[in-house]
Amino acid sequence: MNTAILAALITVATAIQPGPAASGPQVVFVCEHGAAKSLVATAYFNKLAAERGLKARATFRGVAPQDTLSVSAVAGLKADGLAIPDGRPTAVVDSDVAQATHIFAIGCTLPKSAQASGKSSSWDDVPDDQGYGPMRDAIVRHVRAVLDTLR
Repeated sequence: MNTAILAALITVATAIQPGPAASGPQVVFVCEHGAAKSLVATAYFNKLAAERGLKARATFRGVAPQDTLSVSAVAGLKADGLAIPDGRPTAVVDSDVAQATHIFAIGCTLPKSAQASGKSSSWDDVPDDQGYGPMRDAIVRHVRAVLDTLR
């Protein structure tokens, strides 16, 4: 291949790749099992951020992840008309902490690295024993408040 063409292709490819400056805040939601509360928070955060035209995006993690997503959380999100975030429950790790701009613990204790990062907050008022609706409503209130600060 011609060197000039190869150089041009590399330049174009590099220009269209999203880099750190092109991305917005990176939020990590963490709950005990990484399967329900953090999943719901991620789904609503990403939907509402996109509706507001914000580049911020979120992902979900757990401190002791279970194997699969919560059946009731998935059913609730589907009933609400939201897309189920990609992935499966995964443990929060140091690279998540390093890449995050914000970390929210939802009814759990974060690992020490996340606590010491200066990026974490806790949402201890999200109910886990009242069903999907009250859990979702508390999470959405928090998500809207976070998005208001990111404007």
